Amino acid sequence: MSTTENTTTVIVHEDINEEYEWVQFNKQLRLIRSVKDDMYQMQSILTACFAPDTKLPKDWFRNQSTQELLSEAQRDILFSENSEEQRVGGKPQSPKLYENREKLPNGLRGWYVHRLLVNAVAMWASPRYAWNIYRLLDELHRQEREEMENKLEAKDKSIQKRIPRSVPKGKEKNYKYMIYTEEMENEEDKDMVMLHLVRRNNKSFYDLAKIYKSDRNWFYRENLPISMTPNEDVKQIVQDTLPQTHYDIK
Repeated sequence: MSTTENTTTVIVHEDINEEYEWVQFNKQLRLIRSVKDDMYQMQSILTACFAPDTKLPKDWFRNQSTQELLSEAQRDILFSENSEEQRVGGKPQSPKLYENREKLPNGLRGWYVHRLLVNAVAMWASPRYAWNIYRLLDELHRQEREEMENKLEAKDKSIQKRIPRSVPKGKEKNYKYMIYTEEMENEEDKDMVMLHLVRRNNKSFYDLAKIYKSDRNWFYRENLPISMTPNEDVKQIVQDTLPQTHYDIK
């Protein structure tokens, strides 16, 4: 049987009117999945993780940590996958996190869990799988941290380019505010930019508002860039021009 990513094998039984399939999950686990509700058989999770025979699906539910997880998951919006019809009805149904399907044929019978609980069961079943997940999360965190550091470094360079050259020597503290824009990623905002205010001394960022790219007059006061405007005037400009801002500019 092939175990390549995205390969599925449909399980057909004449005595049930439901469809199940073997699927590759998370590039590591070959599991049985219920097509109608995206639930996964716990026994197939234990088997894929090479869990010892002494570990049974029902044992997972006996853990206090499992009960706390299920309670939290029940409230979490990630598990609130109600259909549009249910939402329109005004009374959304509680998400189904697990179910014991005892009446299914051999091979399919047993406990099934929600898709977002598969990793929790697998990590309980296999310390090796848990370690792989920890390493994956650590790598994602490292990449995000590196990406954020690169963005901050790029912004630092951008800020340095915008520091006004005509600020009087010794008066830098009176000209500590700077305004700059950042392109919007959303397609619907392609004609707009996000307006930021920066304190140069500690590089604090304030999101002020979205403005249209064509509204460049905002950046100039008396034919000078706003970054060459004294602090008190900048505060007043922000207050008068962007009354919706709620940032405490100090």
